[in-house]
Amino acid sequence: MTSDPTESTASDARYLEVWGDTVVGRDLAVSVVIGVAVSVAALLGATALFSSFVEDEALADAYALLAGIGSCLVAGVVCGKLFRPKRNIAVESTEGAKVDDVIATLKEERRGLGSVDDLPAATVRELKELNLYERFRAAEANGNGDRR
Repeated sequence: MTSDPTESTASDARYLEVWGDTVVGRDLAVSVVIGVAVSVAALLGATALFSSFVEDEALADAYALLAGIGSCLVAGVVCGKLFRPKRNIAVESTEGAKVDDVIATLKEERRGLGSVDDLPAATVRELKELNLYERFRAAEANGNGDRR
């Protein structure tokens, strides 16, 4: 018995959409707290350290700022390791009908399916890699119901 790939391992998780990506709200909040704590601690520590032996105060502040920025990168790596992606992407050959259903649903929406000619090159490349480009092109040729 296989589980549905769309089911979440954390069934009580609250998902949010942030900058076009779906995240768990709790994980995002903890990541923000970690990022703020690490970067502020590094900035204050580096300010004290560099002020003690760098004579030019502006240069000491610049070095401390670089240390703070570097600590933001470290915090990002730490949070990336702590909170792994929760997506399960499963592609099966039997999903052809499901993809066609999604395309049909997109055609029925208020703005319609649109045109693949309007897509950015990166998106077209991804559609081709996923073998979806021709399906969207065929749906467009069959009358996409574009209501813009």
